[in-house]
Amino acid sequence: MKADLTVLQNIIFPCSEICPENKLYFRAKSSADCYNEKEHILYIKKGVSFDTYFNTLAVGKYKEYCRPFTLYFRVRVSGIFVLHVYGVNKENGKFTEKCIIKRNIVSDRAEDFLISLGVVPVSSFSHIYAVLEGSGRMYKGSFECEDKESDNRIDIAVVICTFKREKFLLSNHRKICEYLKESSIFDTDNIHFYIVDNGRTLSREIIENDYITLIPNANTGGSGGFSRGYYEAVNSGSYTHILFMDDDIVLDCEMFLRVYSLLQKLKREYGGLAVGGTMLKLSDYVTQHEAGAYWNGKRLCSIGNGADMTLRENVFNVLYYPYGNYNAWWFCCFPSYWQEKYGYPLNFFVKEDDIEYSLRCADEIAVISGIAVWHDDFEGKYDGFQEYYIKRNELILTSVNDQKPYALFQLRKLVLSVMKQTVLQRYFLADIIFRAYDDYLLGWEHFKNTDAEKLNTELLNSCEKLLDDDELYKKYGVYFDEEKYRLSLTEKDNNTALVLTLNGYIIPSCFYKKDKDGFFVTSLAKCRYVNFYRHKRVLHYDTVRKKGFVTEQKRGKIFKYFFMLIWKSIKFLIKYPSVRRGYKQHLKELADYKPQQ
Repeated sequence: MKADLTVLQNIIFPCSEICPENKLYFRAKSSADCYNEKEHILYIKKGVSFDTYFNTLAVGKYKEYCRPFTLYFRVRVSGIFVLHVYGVNKENGKFTEKCIIKRNIVSDRAEDFLISLGVVPVSSFSHIYAVLEGSGRMYKGSFECEDKESDNRIDIAVVICTFKREKFLLSNHRKICEYLKESSIFDTDNIHFYIVDNGRTLSREIIENDYITLIPNANTGGSGGFSRGYYEAVNSGSYTHILFMDDDIVLDCEMFLRVYSLLQKLKREYGGLAVGGTMLKLSDYVTQHEAGAYWNGKRLCSIGNGADMTLRENVFNVLYYPYGNYNAWWFCCFPSYWQEKYGYPLNFFVKEDDIEYSLRCADEIAVISGIAVWHDDFEGKYDGFQEYYIKRNELILTSVNDQKPYALFQLRKLVLSVMKQTVLQRYFLADIIFRAYDDYLLGWEHFKNTDAEKLNTELLNSCEKLLDDDELYKKYGVYFDEEKYRLSLTEKDNNTALVLTLNGYIIPSCFYKKDKDGFFVTSLAKCRYVNFYRHKRVLHYDTVRKKGFVTEQKRGKIFKYFFMLIWKSIKFLIKYPSVRRGYKQHLKELADYKPQQ
């Protein structure tokens, strides 16, 4: 048996604490084929196939980025099996498969079997996967490799920024500690975790050990927290790579190994490669939210959004996705020299910081199927104050990068955003959007000297507070009405009427709907324009958190915002060219970072 092999990826199995969906891990030929989580054994009665998202090897990516190596498949089983290893390729738009190896396995005890699959660059396959037919037990499996050159030295600093999310953070902390304790790959010399606590609510006694350092920090947002951990890492160790990771994800720690092994085998010309993790939706475990993305100067285009990753064709299609120029920081690994060459992320607090830093630093970002985390869906979230950061940061983003200025596009976005919030009766958000544009026009020095924590507090205070049911009744005399809520979800849009009447603003109040108890109800995060058409008062409600706020139509606002838009548009067109140049010319100063004391 060869002992000097590098594990590219282990065969992993479903875990109720992480993801219970079997079809992301293996496909059983009968209901009797099942994984016993407590025993860590896959019981096989007829057969299982590993042509799945987490256990297919995307060998095409390794061919592209890595040195030539000989590939092996190792499996530990007991029983009577026929092992097949298949290669997959795409020809004329269709996937074809070929059996590479067929091996009979007979063992009355748990035993390792190692099968050579040949030299990877010679192979014409895009993916490789294994199938076990027969009966017995499978204990573990892995794709491994050997090459003639020494592995690249890789030392990873993992930076996690958190703010009062103890439930997720402590769960991930426990899984990480257990994984590192059992790992034969990682030690304190090649991986270390920096947990930046923006809420200052975590205890060193609970968090810190030989692998993990806790850093209490001011509430400087995600970008400030990641920059703080980045700063501490590059100033306290000789790490080759930095891995940014969200605090509220669910992950299998095998992802650290897959990134580490890929980096070890990189060709010299790909020494600057970044590796991005795909996001799967935590709501159903199997739907892909994003496998990298592309920012085109106007909008973000997610890659692979909505794909069901239990389907074989979707698993294989990941290799053929277009290349993105950005990967979110829910899981993203990049070379540590970026800090010295390009500086730190900009002080965006939240939103667009990961886009800007990717555009500034990354030559190429590898997104490989099987390297992924789970995260709550974004579609159902509401954080009104973030409208400020989205608008201001996108303006700065397009200023510091070599993209077209799109001045008229930015103005169009201002007008449409303010109109939207006016129709939704969220006048406080219209004011926040105006402030975002005003603050951008104050220039790069104002942005650099902004007290991020103070600004965020002001934004939060300017938003409507979410109130529970008792508070809603006490303040507004309203309560959640499920019948009205269901009606709001099924109301049919009438775009013609909405446009001609400015969504009811110019209709006399006597023609408004006679809402029971004097108010209507709509979804806080997924409300539509029609939900406000001819309704005087509306309860914006989150059915999960059971909280909301009430708004009331103010007709004077539409005239106020109309004149404000004219004035601010003129101001923007006059000042935008010089302000934009200022951000671009002073990018080096903006990318400098010193931790707050």
